[in-house]
Amino acid sequence: MSVLGKPVVRAAVYTRKSSDEGLDQEFNSLDAQYEACSAYIASQRHEGWKMVRKRFDDGGISGGTLERPALKALLSDVESGLIDMIVVYKIDRLTRSLSDFAKLIDCLDAKGCSFVSVTQSFNTSSSMGRLTLNVLLSFAQFEREVTAERIRDKIAASKKKGMWMGGMVPWGYKVHSDPKIQSLEICEERSSDIWHVYDLYEQLGCLSKVKRAVDKLWPDRNWSRGRIHNILINPIYIGKIRHKRDVYEGLHAAIIDHEQFDRVQEQLQKRSVIKRGKHPSRGPSAFLVGKIYDETGDRLTPSRSKKSSGRVIRYYYSNRLISGGTDPTGWRLRADMLEGLLSEIVGQRLTEALNQFRLAPQMKPHELKEANDRLAALDIKGTLDLITRVDLREIAVQIELDIDKVAALIKTEISKLDLELLRIEEPVTLRKHTNGTKLTWVGYKGEPNHTLIRAIVTAQAWVEEIKAGQSVSDIMQAHNIPEGMIWKRIRLAFLSPKILQVIVDGTSNRDLTIKMLTRHDLPLDWSDQQALFLS
Repeated sequence: MSVLGKPVVRAAVYTRKSSDEGLDQEFNSLDAQYEACSAYIASQRHEGWKMVRKRFDDGGISGGTLERPALKALLSDVESGLIDMIVVYKIDRLTRSLSDFAKLIDCLDAKGCSFVSVTQSFNTSSSMGRLTLNVLLSFAQFEREVTAERIRDKIAASKKKGMWMGGMVPWGYKVHSDPKIQSLEICEERSSDIWHVYDLYEQLGCLSKVKRAVDKLWPDRNWSRGRIHNILINPIYIGKIRHKRDVYEGLHAAIIDHEQFDRVQEQLQKRSVIKRGKHPSRGPSAFLVGKIYDETGDRLTPSRSKKSSGRVIRYYYSNRLISGGTDPTGWRLRADMLEGLLSEIVGQRLTEALNQFRLAPQMKPHELKEANDRLAALDIKGTLDLITRVDLREIAVQIELDIDKVAALIKTEISKLDLELLRIEEPVTLRKHTNGTKLTWVGYKGEPNHTLIRAIVTAQAWVEEIKAGQSVSDIMQAHNIPEGMIWKRIRLAFLSPKILQVIVDGTSNRDLTIKMLTRHDLPLDWSDQQALFLS
């Protein structure tokens, strides 16, 4: 308890300055804010206020973001129950965003913490203070947005006049030596490099060849194909300034003449058309592009790998594997297997929900039959088209379906759908292989592989024929089968009873096929077989 029996109110001061100008002075803006707030806290001593000596200063950071070190430390102490009141010089020191303010209020309310503005005479512990705060904050946000609009308008107007408005200086140029002139001037030491790149592309007509030539010319630069391409298409080199989609005459001198620039653009365009039309039958596309994410929120990107045999295999990679090399947490999945698995999960779950009258409870029997027929007629592409997002986890896969597309497929109104059933979560197991991570659906309920079952029965019959005294040659002639196939297929007769059971029941892994079972040297021990094919 404090003076006069009032409860202690632990008050912390928060200060902020948008720019770092003047912060190196002995007494700066942050110090001035801190002194004013400290004096205010001292004036409230009769109310039980006690100052927290720890300082929370954010210098050179905008109020348009909550990503501020001192603010984060302050909120952490609030979360820990160490602060009861936050004191600021002005409300816009805390935030200039109305949405961010709402987040802060929720955070502070949860811990019974309030804040007060020294110069604006209110605090959030009263309803009137909250109303005043909202009004002031609305004006602060309005001011910030108007300022941003003015800056954008100024940049657009300046670029229309051909001025250089900052940013990364293009190779071959430097900022004008006269600070009063907002423009670029040619850097003599580097401008010839730009001529070389344009000449090389005109001669070679291929970005990869240009890169190899550039690497030989300047081995220390390590220019990428993307950077070379940007140099070739940048109108800055013909004396122009780009602003969004518009191009204006610049105040700076050109390095490349218009004729050569136009020739290069024409070459690039022709090359692009050839490249796009070169492979008209490259196989299936990546049906899940832009839809699939791993447990870190990293989106998976489609990729292709061409084997020495000429076979093309599609994959989905976590982006960090493509841009950053090896990462043990990154995903690398065979596209055909993943797409097949997700298609099967979606198809089976939608069919179950339909037939149990859960997805669309008001559906009539004849409507149900028609909906089932349309669902069964979907190919993998059609089924995956129903998906809006997939989240991969080590123990489960989460699938979100498109409400509009599902409603259109079964021909019912969205209001009649149970939307919870359009969010699917299925347990999976994963195994790491040299050719990528393999997902297995734990709850997979498939149809028995009748082709495999027939092959097993045939192999058992061959074994019985051999036991009865027939030779392999007799079997070859009787069934018109090559000897090599007999020796491969006959292994199927020696599968363990457990493996045979899951094959007959249709509960085996969808990858358990004739090819898979016959390409391995089959262990004689049944437990070894089960470890190989069922784990």
